[in-house]
Amino acid sequence: MNRLTVQIVVSVLAAGGLAAGWTFSQASMSAEPEPPPARAQQAYPAVTTLAVKPGNYQAQVTGFGQAQPVQRLQLAAEVSGRVTQLSARLRSGQRFKAGELLLKIDSTAYRQALASARAELASAEVELLQQQQNRKQARAEWQRSGLGGKPDSALALYQPQVDAAAAKVVYARQLLARAQADLNKTEVRAPFNALVVSRSVELGSYLQPGSALVQLYGSDQLEVSVELSARQWQSLPRLDETQQAPTAWPVMLVDTETGQRWQGQVDRATAHIDGASRQRALIIRVDKPLQRSQPIYPGTFVKAEIPGRELHALWQLPASALTRSNRVWYLDGEDRLQNQPAEVRFRRDGQVYLQPVVALQSAQIVVQPLASYLPGMKVIPHPAQVLPGRAEDSVAAVDSTIAVDSTVAVDSTVAVENGGMP
Repeated sequence: MNRLTVQIVVSVLAAGGLAAGWTFSQASMSAEPEPPPARAQQAYPAVTTLAVKPGNYQAQVTGFGQAQPVQRLQLAAEVSGRVTQLSARLRSGQRFKAGELLLKIDSTAYRQALASARAELASAEVELLQQQQNRKQARAEWQRSGLGGKPDSALALYQPQVDAAAAKVVYARQLLARAQADLNKTEVRAPFNALVVSRSVELGSYLQPGSALVQLYGSDQLEVSVELSARQWQSLPRLDETQQAPTAWPVMLVDTETGQRWQGQVDRATAHIDGASRQRALIIRVDKPLQRSQPIYPGTFVKAEIPGRELHALWQLPASALTRSNRVWYLDGEDRLQNQPAEVRFRRDGQVYLQPVVALQSAQIVVQPLASYLPGMKVIPHPAQVLPGRAEDSVAAVDSTIAVDSTVAVDSTVAVENGGMP
């Protein structure tokens, strides 16, 4: 075998060895076991919960109403005549004390009528005296005549004449009183402490009885009529049989536009239910409304915060825990979501107070329920963190998804049922 042949044989054997080694290597690699696949990370929703249990709380009832004056009057003329004097302050927004002069009407004819009535009275009194004298003389003459019994006619002793004269005196006195009253009515005065709302007369105007003069509102007191439902009435103290309020029942009134606050007093309640609203009204009184550092004006629309009686065994929850459909979500013993209708008794300062859910005395309530929640859904509870500040901001909610070993992933980033957005 020559040298070239030997080199070819060696090359073939080397190539075969390499091929066999690669084949063995591949067979060995394919024989090794494959590692198990990684378990998928899934997520349960994380919810913020608040542990609640029944407690006793003083109720607060909220209602709305408009401040109105207790006294309102469209003042009108009672006699005819021309306006001869008009108060310079008789303008809208000005205030008058009771008895202050507003305007005068020409009194010439009424002074004349008064003088005539006085003359008529004087004449009638003279006639009465004359008839009484005649009666006295007639009785004396009858006694001197020696005749027994009584005259055939009462006219003989002047008794009817005296009675007629006495009646004329009474009539004349009535005419005098009427003439004096008519004269007094030519001076128009404020009947009570009043605020001028509008004026319908000018200097020189000719008036007839009934002509509108000025519209007045009483300035001593305002009233706010607040209509309340039957449920709200159950949270208030009981009134007596006359529907009068007990002493010292203050109410806070809040201007719905500016937030200005005033203190009023419950005065009474209506004793009927309004046919349209099916509600009953509580009347709140405000004394000296225009003399306060911040006056409350007639027509102001206010919110009334009325303190009620102490209610027992209620849950106190942040308002965010109540859904738009008036339900609360809570966790059962297996950290699954459940919900029940809420029976709200009252609201105050961003909190709601409701009857405990049936068969639950204490519970883990979801602070911010989401629209995606379903009954029976498994969740991860997170206790609420109480923060300083306003009541409605006092609970920090951390509703998110936490990775756990699971077979289903639920995305909790959806709109809050109470109306929030993700």
